[in-house]
Amino acid sequence: MEPVNESKLDEIYAWIDQITFSRPKKNISRDFSDGVFMAELLKRYYPKHVDVHNYVPGNSIAKKIDNWNILNRKVLSKIDMKLGKDIINQLANSQIGIIEKVLIDVRAKILKNCNVDRDSLYSDYEENGRGENAKPILNPEEIVNRTVPRHTFIKLKQELQERNETINVLHQKISHLESLIKLKDQRIVDLTAQVTRPMTHT
Repeated sequence: MEPVNESKLDEIYAWIDQITFSRPKKNISRDFSDGVFMAELLKRYYPKHVDVHNYVPGNSIAKKIDNWNILNRKVLSKIDMKLGKDIINQLANSQIGIIEKVLIDVRAKILKNCNVDRDSLYSDYEENGRGENAKPILNPEEIVNRTVPRHTFIKLKQELQERNETINVLHQKISHLESLIKLKDQRIVDLTAQVTRPMTHT
C-alpha cells in the first residue's frame, strides 16, 4: 500500500468520528484490530452482507485474525475488497497506519457502490439538492444503500412534520385536561371541607 496523504487521513478520521460504535473509540489501530468495528461500519452500508453477531471482540491475536478472516470471506470478498493474509495479520497486530489505508479503500468502495457523494457520508439529505433529479442519500443510522427521489423525500419529511405537530397539539390538550382535572379535584376537596365543617361544630 502506498503512503497516505494528510488530507485523506483527515477525511477518514472525520468520517469515523461521525459513527457510533459499540465501544468508545480510543486508538484507531487498536479499535479496529479485532475486526468488530469494521463489521459494524460495513453493516451500516451493506446490511444484507453483514451479521455483526458473527464477530466477537477479542484480545488474542488468533481471535482477531479469525474475525478478520470471517469478515474477509463473508463481506469484503463480496464487495471486491478482499484483504491479503499479510494485511490481516498487520491489522490484528494493530500495526500503525494500516487500518487507515484499508478504510480509505473501503470508503472509496462505499462511495462507488452506494452511489453517494462525499457529503452524504456524514449528513442527512440536503434540501438544496441538484434540481429535480434523484439525489443519493447515505444516512447510516436510517437509510442504507438506497437512492430516494427528492420529491419523495420532501413529501415524507412534510408528513412526518405534520404528524409531529399533531402529536404536539395532542400533548398540549392532554396537559390542559390534566390541569382541569386537578382544578376540579381541588374544588371537590374545598366543597367537601365546607360541607363537613358545620358537622364538626355540632
